[in-house]
Amino acid sequence: MANYLDKLTNDMKAAMKAGDKPRLEVLRMLISELKKKAIDAKVDNLPDDEEAAVLQKAIKTRADSVSQAKAANRPEIAAKEQFEIDVITGYLPKQMDAAEVTARVKEIAAAIGYQGGKDTGRFMKEWMAKYKGLADGKLVQDALKTLG
Repeated sequence: MANYLDKLTNDMKAAMKAGDKPRLEVLRMLISELKKKAIDAKVDNLPDDEEAAVLQKAIKTRADSVSQAKAANRPEIAAKEQFEIDVITGYLPKQMDAAEVTARVKEIAAAIGYQGGKDTGRFMKEWMAKYKGLADGKLVQDALKTLG
């Protein structure tokens, strides 16, 4: 298992030495967010899955900013946010694509005998146990809707 905070800290030092200011700025923000979450949780180190959740939330926030910047015709802001998304994505496990999500959803649905909306809770419990953090929740919801 990767310890995201350690990896980010090491990469921050490397970015400092290389003079890579845009990347350094992103790494500092992420380290700050992880440390803040640990302080809020009153622990020294967050478990890896909670660190990954912080990074995924950072991606979602920036994705919203990209869409808002594009809608407001601000390509420079959209490009900056997209760069940050690209940096953060490099630290997370590879995400499943839509076809892979659909296949996994069908697999789990068949295994638990998914009958529709009333089984969504059971389905999500199984999904999270196997694939938490490996796919966008919206893709999972969309694939599940096609079954129900």
